[in-house]
Amino acid sequence: MPDVSGDIHSDLDWSWDFTLGCDTSARGTSRSECRIGFIYGSEEHQPLDSQIWPVKNNRGKDIMLKDSKAFSGFSTEDIPKTKEFYSATLGLDVTESHGVLTLHLAGGNNVLIYPKPNHLPATFTVLNFPVKDVDRAVDELTRRGVRFEIYDLPDLKTDKKGVMRGNGPTIAWFRDPAGNILSVIEQTGES
Repeated sequence: MPDVSGDIHSDLDWSWDFTLGCDTSARGTSRSECRIGFIYGSEEHQPLDSQIWPVKNNRGKDIMLKDSKAFSGFSTEDIPKTKEFYSATLGLDVTESHGVLTLHLAGGNNVLIYPKPNHLPATFTVLNFPVKDVDRAVDELTRRGVRFEIYDLPDLKTDKKGVMRGNGPTIAWFRDPAGNILSVIEQTGES
């Protein structure tokens, strides 16, 4: 992949193409943009507007992703069951569009949950919920049917409620219907 981190001079006419994967290509041009296109068979399809990103130099204040309102996402195999869990059990605002869920979290953050037929649960925590009182959150979620993980490993031990104490922040882990790991974690700072 060519290095486009230096200055981009508008008086130069240049472009580069490269393949990102078996069905994805990219093109950069002197017009200071990067276009991501898709290749089906031998035919290239033009990118949608959402697949065009500005290319900035590394000497200016603006960096391509610095002000991007990034979001995280993970998969599930059952959208209706997952929607019910996040909205009814956890009490989150959830919307669905085109078979994809968006969790609308406090502070304006969003998380995307997309369907994946061959979904495998994440083996790490995909979403942490900071709370003022972990024990209270565990008790309330347990009443709502959430089952907390119990760990008895050399470096990771929880109590009978599923709460780890004294080894970093107080935290308790649980799983969504797709097996993805979530947590309630002791809130720190002013948040």
